[in-house]
Amino acid sequence: MPRFDPPEFDRLLARLTPQELRKVEGMVAEARERAEAVLEIDARAETGGSAAACVRCGGESRSRWGRTRTGAQRWRCSGCGATWSGRSGTPLARVHRPDLVTALARDMIEAPQPMSCRRAADVLGASRHSVWRWRMVIIGALVPELDGTLAGIVEADEAHQRESRKGSREWVRHRRDPMNHPAPPRLRWRAYRRRGGSATAPPFGWRAWEKKLLAATDRAGHRAFEAIADAGQAAISGALLPVMAPDAVLCTDGHATYERIAKDERIPHFALNGGRRSKRAPRSHHINTVNALIGRFRTFMQPFCGPASKNLAAYGRWHAARDNADRSTLDVLRLLFVSGPRTNTIC
Repeated sequence: MPRFDPPEFDRLLARLTPQELRKVEGMVAEARERAEAVLEIDARAETGGSAAACVRCGGESRSRWGRTRTGAQRWRCSGCGATWSGRSGTPLARVHRPDLVTALARDMIEAPQPMSCRRAADVLGASRHSVWRWRMVIIGALVPELDGTLAGIVEADEAHQRESRKGSREWVRHRRDPMNHPAPPRLRWRAYRRRGGSATAPPFGWRAWEKKLLAATDRAGHRAFEAIADAGQAAISGALLPVMAPDAVLCTDGHATYERIAKDERIPHFALNGGRRSKRAPRSHHINTVNALIGRFRTFMQPFCGPASKNLAAYGRWHAARDNADRSTLDVLRLLFVSGPRTNTIC
């Protein structure tokens, strides 16, 4: 590859038309995004980084040993001779095309609507099963918001998602070995008729099998979307209070649970019953922002055709990361690097 010559590159740019310059800007922006991921990988193996020592013996004496296919620096231990790079010991350690994982993470965070696994497989040139495993590891690395992130005027409300046991083997195990595997608490969904039929609904009604999530947001663009066990005070306070700043103001739909939480924690609380503002509530205090967040979550979840409820917390954090003003693809990759390796999940 020829060496970069700045004067020659400058003369080449001077001969380009404005339309060609616009195309060059787009190409440079894409190259910069790819380079940021490689630089982040190299930063882990630099002196003082988390991957600076040998992954086999822990020795710090090393030498440069070429580069990987994606351009990351490879190192060789002077003691035992082992080689490693900045992605060693991460979920990307044994992935043959980490650049495709980076491209998938960029689509998951920055695209208006993420691609399906089949569509992403066609675009990236990979198997749809690999794309699905990569996606699950990426969203599994997302963590809740830091304590005290939501400040100022905080809006909170619950979102509902129908339960899905997609991929569950509980009924198969029960029929195979009923002595060691008891019957699940409900029948399979296909055992019930569609709405309007004569068959009875599941025990306690359809709403009893819905999963709940707590959506919270402030006016600065910080989002929190966490799965909760129920709409009780303990579950909501456990998900809401840690991410709220001590001096925040809470706006809700007037549910009694939020009233009790605000009273116990001495939080200024403005309840908008039925969306109507009371006389003492200023015009700036509303719940339109969190309602819009929940509406976007329903649109976001629709193409996935009911993901398994065991992954609902990860999908909620994925939606929060997409809608969060402080989250970017590079931030998600950093969380992925520090999440630790997962056996047989991404390779």
